[in-house]
Amino acid sequence: MDLVEKFDAKGKTGAPYHVEVYETRLTDADVNAPAGSRTYKLADGRSLDPLSDAKFKIVQTGEKIYRL
Repeated sequence: MDLVEKFDAKGKTGAPYHVEVYETRLTDADVNAPAGSRTYKLADGRSLDPLSDAKFKIVQTGEKIYRL
């Protein structure tokens, strides 16, 4: 899994979050292989469910956060 993107997000309370996006290549041996699935996580390791390009839900708490 490769880190492909980082961005900041905020919850409704204004709490800041740092989001990391990881991507799994379809073929690990070929760096030019097409991308596979994406995994979204907070910098502290908690998992995110993407709801749209700008909205995510923290799996453990159910809190919705929004990309800045």
